[in-house]
Amino acid sequence: MGGIQHKLATGKGLFTPRWPHLGTGPVSYEDCISPEFFADEQEAIFRRSWLYVGREAQLPRPGSYFVRELPRLGSIVVTKDLDGEVHALSNVCAHRGNKVVWQEHPGRESRGSCREFACKYHGWRYGLDGRLKHLTCEDQFFDLDKSALRMPKLHCEVFAGFVFVNLSEEPEPLREFLGPRLLELEDYPFHQMTNAFGFECRINGNWKLGMDALLEWYHPAYVHGRFIHKDVAKAEKLVPPPDSYHYDLFGKHMLTSVPGPPLLPPRDGSPGPAQRDQNWVYRLFRAGLFGPDDPIDIGPLPEVLNRGGIDFWGNDQFWFWPNLSVQIWARNYLITYEYWPETVDSHQYRVNMYFPEPKDVAERLAQELTVCSTIEFAMQDSNTVEATHQALSARTQHQLQLSDLEIMIRNFHTVVGDVVRTYRHEQGR
Repeated sequence: MGGIQHKLATGKGLFTPRWPHLGTGPVSYEDCISPEFFADEQEAIFRRSWLYVGREAQLPRPGSYFVRELPRLGSIVVTKDLDGEVHALSNVCAHRGNKVVWQEHPGRESRGSCREFACKYHGWRYGLDGRLKHLTCEDQFFDLDKSALRMPKLHCEVFAGFVFVNLSEEPEPLREFLGPRLLELEDYPFHQMTNAFGFECRINGNWKLGMDALLEWYHPAYVHGRFIHKDVAKAEKLVPPPDSYHYDLFGKHMLTSVPGPPLLPPRDGSPGPAQRDQNWVYRLFRAGLFGPDDPIDIGPLPEVLNRGGIDFWGNDQFWFWPNLSVQIWARNYLITYEYWPETVDSHQYRVNMYFPEPKDVAERLAQELTVCSTIEFAMQDSNTVEATHQALSARTQHQLQLSDLEIMIRNFHTVVGDVVRTYRHEQGR
């Protein structure tokens, strides 16, 4: 056991036995490669759950809007009307079904501000709440009830600045869906996280495999090994021991907390001669994968964080069912991860990072290095997702083994399976 293992080991034992209903046996990954299962989970999960679509900060003033293209679920427009109320609208015209809000390319997301939306096809106009305001050549239509025509309105609620939509007819209220543990996050100063960075890409693998890659911390010494130490044996000794993490499961949602490296001491002079070495770059910019070494003060953190009492706490990763992770970091920034299914074999992966506004160039560069490090590690994780999906699709391995470090994977696939089985029972299957 290396020095880090000795320093962080707690002796608190295994987590999986605390949730005996999950079992400890092998699991099936048929849910990631079956087209039939994929079709059912779209109806059972994505058309019934509250889905995160953006931050209210993207609507800085009345009249602001942004478009989200949700794979398989359609295009939606999120707006803030002139009274400050947030709405979510299906981005489709009541006339001939044209997409109403788009710029040069219909498939690209856009944002802006206006007093009303105008369909580019025939000029029908809609208010920021989706109500039809004007139609051209009205006298050429038959028995038209204008009051009944609109861009379809979706259920939309805001929690702690996070905008959620629900596509079902009568969803449970968002706050009930989130439950008491996630509601405690309202005490976090999300409003201070205004310096945003983001990227997205298409991953050739099932969306659940994408989530699995971040649901465990078993892999860093191997997937990210050369960034930890070029000698794998030494890299293994530089990652925290299994019992230093904290896991919690509450309803369909989950939490993992992880330790992180201590802050670098104040730099005394030069970091030394330039080297093609990650650690030298981290010393130069005083930042790395776990964030800036001189974090911007955002005031006291709420008690909801680091409930596991982890030594050298690095971050809390809250998993919002079904496809959102909100990582809150000890160094005062946050990351959101989104996983949007396209097909059984692919998903859209979105990562957004939020920091307090930097006061000088050094703080800005530290944030940008953190972003670059995060993207690099995220792409390394995604590379394994594509390899896993390709291998599983051959169906030569039917039972996969999970360790205690992978308890959240076990729970996630259990919950997915339970929800789909309930849906199939409702459908008489």
